[in-house]
Amino acid sequence: MKKSSVLSVLVVLLMVMCFTGFGVRQMEAAETREHYEIEIYTNINGTSTYVLGVALADIINKYSTWLRATAMESPGPNETAMMLINEPTQQTRAIGYLITQDALLGYPPYNGPNEDLRNLAAYGLVCNLYMTTNSELRTLKDLDGKRVALGTRPNIPRVDMQEKIFENLGVKPVYEYLPFNDAVTALSDGKIDALVGGGFAISAAADKWIPNPAMAELLARTKIYYISMEGDSLWRAKTELNHMLLPGVITVPAGKFDANWNQPVTLQADYLCWASHKNMPDDVVTEILTQMADHADEFANYIANGAYISAENMAKMDMPEWVHPAAEAFYKSRGIEINYRDK
Repeated sequence: MKKSSVLSVLVVLLMVMCFTGFGVRQMEAAETREHYEIEIYTNINGTSTYVLGVALADIINKYSTWLRATAMESPGPNETAMMLINEPTQQTRAIGYLITQDALLGYPPYNGPNEDLRNLAAYGLVCNLYMTTNSELRTLKDLDGKRVALGTRPNIPRVDMQEKIFENLGVKPVYEYLPFNDAVTALSDGKIDALVGGGFAISAAADKWIPNPAMAELLARTKIYYISMEGDSLWRAKTELNHMLLPGVITVPAGKFDANWNQPVTLQADYLCWASHKNMPDDVVTEILTQMADHADEFANYIANGAYISAENMAKMDMPEWVHPAAEAFYKSRGIEINYRDK
């Protein structure tokens, strides 16, 4: 063998040894990295957000070599947001379901506008419309003078938004402010005429839906009629309240929202998002999103609306302008487009 050939072989062997050694060191570093603990704040036990928070924690703990997660109950998104804003130790250790827009506006319970929260990923698509047991109530204007259950304050989408919609339409219902489960009971007992409620998308294409679980029993024994939102009045209300959560308004074809409902329905629709404080470390954000995207198909094993989650849908957020920089970089690296608003 010629001397040059021997030299070439030696160079190749040396390169293989170096790169192999580098790869081994990288693997060893990942395996020996100190565990980093985070908490995932959900809604209360029994809600779909709680189940999906548990699912995300399970998936992270199953597949990540260094990140560990625990699902935690929270009274609601405002409480989670206030915790992240006010507790420095949680700003690098916690994520949760919250509505970034509410903090930006600074309405009670916030003590003025706050710009410190960042979206990470959407995990659901939720909607609102009106439901009634009275077949003669077909439009929002038919609810004039009727007993209508909204949510409880503070809740811009299910209280303030609804009041503004009716105000713009010149419609004056008699409002009851009730937790959703209580509203369902009141509708069943005939104590109210309609309630604002909805359901969740259960397919990645958002062409299949299920009602809020609290409605399941009532739907099983009572005929429910749906009253669509009116797109123009809804967008006007959103603009006046400066509460422009995406996607905003969608229309679902007949039979897709409810197989027993043979008319299209127009929905007030919002993406549900996991969010963090802006101080959450970039590598932690990247690891959360990596495990969520790589194992998106497993969420449906926990709950039906987990089937909505996909790597692409993760980047469809209610407030895409306020995305964490590491999340923005993650989606770019995967070739996934974030649903930025048209300029």
